[in-house]
Amino acid sequence: MNRSKSGLLIFLLLISPSLAYTQALSVLGGDTKARSCFDNAGLAARDMTIISEGMLEPCDYALDYVTLNLKDRAATYANRGIIHAANEDIDSAMADYEKALVISPNTPEIFVNRGNAYFLNRNFVMALDDYEYSVELGIRQLHIVRYNMGMALENIGNLDAAEQQFISALELQPGWELVESRLARLREKQSEQEREQE
Repeated sequence: MNRSKSGLLIFLLLISPSLAYTQALSVLGGDTKARSCFDNAGLAARDMTIISEGMLEPCDYALDYVTLNLKDRAATYANRGIIHAANEDIDSAMADYEKALVISPNTPEIFVNRGNAYFLNRNFVMALDDYEYSVELGIRQLHIVRYNMGMALENIGNLDAAEQQFISALELQPGWELVESRLARLREKQSEQEREQE
């Protein structure tokens, strides 16, 4: 996988059940190891170049040795999945997302993160399905999901729909430079295609 391309995907969704941040998009458990897992998932989501196997240790410890309530267990699986995906271990990420979904099947952040894993595996249609389902479940950070949907649509060649998703992301988060530059590049690509068809 090309890290520079995947780095454009917003890895959002850390799930934080025990804390007051239901939308913090990393999963935060009540135990210090689960909290460290949450922190590591946040680091992994922001900078894929710093990923190391050691970032998984607090997640593994929390899941293996700490008594977590179901919400925190699901969150910790999802956060460990973020670290696995950022480390390009998509199979392990998917396994963790599936475990999280068995426990907490209506948590939209898990679907976004699983969609991101599908995206990184170049399965853009499945990524779109998960992103769309997260919207149905009421994801709060909709601007991020719209951006990721635009990325997936662009990759399958549906440039007009991708443009609409980027515009929607900007309506929700005005001035978001990442999306503004992505939209500008997309429009350049659309113009090139139109010139080629003339």
